[in-house]
Amino acid sequence: MRSTFLLLATAAAFAATPAFAQDEASSFTGPRIEATFGYDSTQADGLPTSQDSVHGVRVGGAIGYDLPIGSTFTIGAEAGIGWQVSGSADALIGGTNLHLTTGRDLDASLRLGAKVAPSTLLYVKAGYANSQFRLRSTTGGTVTHVSTNEDGYRLGAGVEQMLGDHLYAKAEYRFSDYGDDVSRHQVLLGAGYRF
Repeated sequence: MRSTFLLLATAAAFAATPAFAQDEASSFTGPRIEATFGYDSTQADGLPTSQDSVHGVRVGGAIGYDLPIGSTFTIGAEAGIGWQVSGSADALIGGTNLHLTTGRDLDASLRLGAKVAPSTLLYVKAGYANSQFRLRSTTGGTVTHVSTNEDGYRLGAGVEQMLGDHLYAKAEYRFSDYGDDVSRHQVLLGAGYRF
């Protein structure tokens, strides 16, 4: 009876070891959802304002899916949306008041990650960005609104830290270029959940 119990306990230990190793190897894989907030700054040479940038606080979120490449690397895709909730650029040109703000900010990226510790992933990402810019001009009692969507590319790098089996925190820097001397810098913090 005692030897049977020891045999079963040993078999259970060996059976649990590969499962634990698999969980460790896949802790940064599978579907995920996250919320982000941070600093957002858009620079444009030749803005018709007294400032050459619109900067403020950004809030947003993303969904993604990551796959393992061996036991160290991951590859994945993600899509995100965000809004700059503060910040504008203003100018008075002649008798016209100009007010520039940013609207929604979309992106779709591929990312490559490397585990540098059991619970820490460093990653780089590259993809597409589409952002909205709004200009309001006021001349006397006449108000005109102009909105444009700009396409560009986005590059980024960050670190992701697991806080348990499903929760994680992250920090990320992103650079976007829309051409015509318009670029964007974002420094974001986030929290997410892996399913």
